[in-house]
Amino acid sequence: MRIGIDFDNTIAGYDSLFERIGKDAGWLNANFRGSKKEVRDHVRRLESGETKWMRLQAIAYGARMAEAELIDGVASFLTTCRTRGAEVVIVSHKTVHAAADPGGVNLREAALAWMEAKGFFAATGFAIPRERVFFARTREEKCARIAELGCQVFIDDLEEIFAEPGFPTWIRRLLFHPGGGLEPHGDFTVFSHWDEISHAVFGAF
Repeated sequence: MRIGIDFDNTIAGYDSLFERIGKDAGWLNANFRGSKKEVRDHVRRLESGETKWMRLQAIAYGARMAEAELIDGVASFLTTCRTRGAEVVIVSHKTVHAAADPGGVNLREAALAWMEAKGFFAATGFAIPRERVFFARTREEKCARIAELGCQVFIDDLEEIFAEPGFPTWIRRLLFHPGGGLEPHGDFTVFSHWDEISHAVFGAF
């Protein structure tokens, strides 16, 4: 079985990091507490908010990527994949440089360094070959890569990717949606925690 997984906000979590960066920049007050989405909404309401938000993302995905967290349950899932012989591929919609920092940190290299530090490529870790990590410039390119890889399952945090016309119809679509609010609806199954995803994947094959 080949399982495809998105990277940002599916494997790597940024809630705490976005909050710290916002406070460091003076865009959030010291007692602010909130998710990435709540940080985004607050920052966007500031003067030149969209520019500030783009800058915050550039810092999080670039210079401070090392501070991102492995989302709870991912390690257990990837360990199960290894022990059960499931092949994992990571397909991320990530440009080389952030729009707000075009000559700055290479975002793809930062992501790979983060994975290296978390044991993704180590034989004693998750044992995912580095060459099974793919980056795409656009959603269309990401969908084409997923199809080319022949994934049987794909896990993403954005329902928009599953709605793309080019997303393969034969793939089982699992949406990681840990936040509150209204549950998305579409041609996918929604899960709030990786333990639920693990049960769904390995209980069905």
